[in-house]
Amino acid sequence: MLKLENLSVQIKGKEILKNISFDFELWKNYCILGKNWSWKSSLAMSIAWNPKYEIVAWDIKLDSTSLKSLAADERSKLWIFLTFQNVPEIPWVKLFEFLKNIYDIRQEKPTTFISFKKIIEPLMEELWIDKDFLRRDLNVGFSWWEKRKIEVLQIKLLKPQVIILDEIDSWLDVNAVKLVSELLKETNSENNTFIIITHLFEMLEWLPIEKVLIIDKWEIKEIGDNKLMEKIKKKGF
Repeated sequence: MLKLENLSVQIKGKEILKNISFDFELWKNYCILGKNWSWKSSLAMSIAWNPKYEIVAWDIKLDSTSLKSLAADERSKLWIFLTFQNVPEIPWVKLFEFLKNIYDIRQEKPTTFISFKKIIEPLMEELWIDKDFLRRDLNVGFSWWEKRKIEVLQIKLLKPQVIILDEIDSWLDVNAVKLVSELLKETNSENNTFIIITHLFEMLEWLPIEKVLIIDKWEIKEIGDNKLMEKIKKKGF
């Protein structure tokens, strides 16, 4: 269980989240909705520990482990994965090197070049990613569709328990949203939990959602199920 206890967050002294408490049960999927500038993404960044966000009161627990004193890399080792709204391009770092490094860190032991190729190439085939991408700089020159597939590839490789999708549908057209949603559906299992932050409802048609959270004016204003999502679709926030 990912447990938020009275999470309050500031940026440069301005309060952006106030007393957020909620239990994200493992093996269930959640959706976080809200108006623009309702600080939905700030909640994701606070869980993952982006230093831009000053946490002034809180505890976050994954099962019985408190994340309060853990840095971002240590949290990722606890099986928390966060996608980016704007996927960064990192020159001089090859995709193969990046993937092998994060895999080795997760496994806590190094793999050989040949061994990792046997692991990563079948996963790339499943996602229709050309093997030549492994030789390219990380995300440099990739289309948004290709960048999103690389994020899905990381999910399939690392098998995290808590997967936070921060507007993964950004910059994608309708067809690409559907394709990414289908790929995510293939990774959805009893061994993980999706927390989806989005403005679009198309993606939610492909993943079973147990709970919907509405964030407004720094707080969780409403919690419901798919009926709440249907109401938002028809009437807005």
